[in-house]
Amino acid sequence: MPAQEAQYGDGQAAARYRANVWKFYLFHFLLNFQLWWPIWVIYLTEERGLSLGQVTLLDVPFWSSIILLQIPAAAISDRWGRKPTLLGAALAFSVAVTVFGLAENYVIILVSYLIWGVGFALLGGTESAFLYDSLKAVGREEDYSRAYGRAWGVATGAGLAGTLLGAPVADATNLSFPIVVSGGLAFLAVIAALTFTEPAPEARTQQHLSYGRIISESVGILRRQPSVRYSVLFYGLITIGSIGPVFFFQPFLRDHGIGLGEVGLWQTPSRIAGVLGAVAAYRIVLLFGERRTFYLMAPALFVSYALLAVWDSVYAVVMFPMMNFVFILSQPTVTDYLNRRVPTEQRATVISLTSLARSAVLVPAAPLLGLLADELSLSAAFWAGGILIAGLGLPLLALWLPHLLRDEAPQEAEPAAAPAD
Repeated sequence: MPAQEAQYGDGQAAARYRANVWKFYLFHFLLNFQLWWPIWVIYLTEERGLSLGQVTLLDVPFWSSIILLQIPAAAISDRWGRKPTLLGAALAFSVAVTVFGLAENYVIILVSYLIWGVGFALLGGTESAFLYDSLKAVGREEDYSRAYGRAWGVATGAGLAGTLLGAPVADATNLSFPIVVSGGLAFLAVIAALTFTEPAPEARTQQHLSYGRIISESVGILRRQPSVRYSVLFYGLITIGSIGPVFFFQPFLRDHGIGLGEVGLWQTPSRIAGVLGAVAAYRIVLLFGERRTFYLMAPALFVSYALLAVWDSVYAVVMFPMMNFVFILSQPTVTDYLNRRVPTEQRATVISLTSLARSAVLVPAAPLLGLLADELSLSAAFWAGGILIAGLGLPLLALWLPHLLRDEAPQEAEPAAAPAD
């Protein structure tokens, strides 16, 4: 390792880049140690009087704002740096959560969602690029999948801790209190981001790419490389699987008689499954291969939705951990796939397109499933989720298959994107 580090910079610089990795884990922990995780839908429906349809409808302006801001925010990261962008993201999260917990009407709740959207836009693509560039600075970019999986394991573990603590705290106080406290916890992530060392600044200064050029070059990569295009669309498809655990898990528990103080405990297996999906991503890809791993995700989500639709029992709760496992697994695997195909100066912008795809899917899909849950039943919403996974997944995977097969043959692998002028 010392000889390798000498190739990539002096020892002190290498030490700072290595420190970025554990600081990145801390950043993710603080950003995700949130006490609102197990009660936020209950808070909106029982404390603020919203229906499930209204709750999911709130996501339309939220994800629409991300669609508008995602690429510009990531281009800011590629042009002016990962560290200031991550600082802005953490600060937006802190403000949004605090306002959300104090909001007493629909308009203020909407304002909090829009601030949240700014935070998500700044975070998406940037956090992945920050970690990859930090590892690349010391010649360890091949460790990205494992490190990013660990980061998501830490984040999901923090969510697990928040899930276990949040419901009892809400039961002992009120539904608003743990949310406001979470805003303060998120501010600690701002402090953690202040300690980051900016990775690969020379890639941005040497290329002298303008803000607009970064966006146009990134869109060009998407257009020229089908493997990049289909992997971004695939992440959007897998996002449908997150709708069940995010929006319908808590109402499902309440419908089956689970008390407020216990909802966090019932959601714990889903959080544990997310931790496993994150930390085991590297080994799963080694075991099954990248192509098979991608191809198994959609069927697993379809089966989960279908069983939730037909099994009217509290024990059907076992399907939510499967859905969360697949969704969390997709994040390190898809971003690793993209990182290997994108140059540093456009990395955050291209990877941010995964968040853009996620937003574009959730804007119509989440309100549709919420409306079905309101007007018909949770079972109808689950059927719709499964049908969307199957109907969109089959043609997408068929289009992606030739490129995945080429990726498995080194001599036929796609060339890297041409550097910008």
